[in-house]
Amino acid sequence: MIIYKHGNDIFEPQKSAFRTTESTTKLSASETKVLQYLIENNGEIITREKLLEIGWPNKVVVPNSLNVAIANLRKAFKTKIEIIITIKGAGFTIAKNTFIQHTIQPEPISLVNEEMDAEKSEKKSISSHNDGHSISKSKRQLFQTVSFSVSVVVVFTWVTLWVSSWKSPPCISFNEQEICGNIELLNLEDLPKTASRSLYIDFKGNIYEAQ
Repeated sequence: MIIYKHGNDIFEPQKSAFRTTESTTKLSASETKVLQYLIENNGEIITREKLLEIGWPNKVVVPNSLNVAIANLRKAFKTKIEIIITIKGAGFTIAKNTFIQHTIQPEPISLVNEEMDAEKSEKKSISSHNDGHSISKSKRQLFQTVSFSVSVVVVFTWVTLWVSSWKSPPCISFNEQEICGNIELLNLEDLPKTASRSLYIDFKGNIYEAQ
């Protein structure tokens, strides 16, 4: 199962849910589709028309339906940081690496049932009691080893995702240009006609060529 992590927050498309450390918000099918499409195309500006097509396929809906969906998603994020960024006159985007995709692996096969079977076998034969006890003990040790290994993997994965989430500043791509900084202030009409492939937007909305 694929999930997407933003810091400690988790988006689970299969469950149509966005989970923060405080609460879990159930998303509509349209909200789930819109958010997943923006995440999978992070760094790209997606038009309103495309998002309406993704969120409400083969349906005729009023344009305001997308505004309501975006508003509900922003409420679910429970953060002052603009995760879904509005690009005036163009559409919406999510900055690159805002969410990290993570595939949940199947849990290790439990050895508890095998231990119970070993204990039952011990009761059936007194003569094999010592051997059965040794097998049970070995399996418990194996179970403890597997549990420890899984814990190490989980901790390592969490640290990796946490470090990845601190990539800054946020960037998007548009017309083969890399635009970074305060992209929520971006107005496509203000982009220079001829500029380098890398641009930076400061906190006032001024655009500079990245050095």
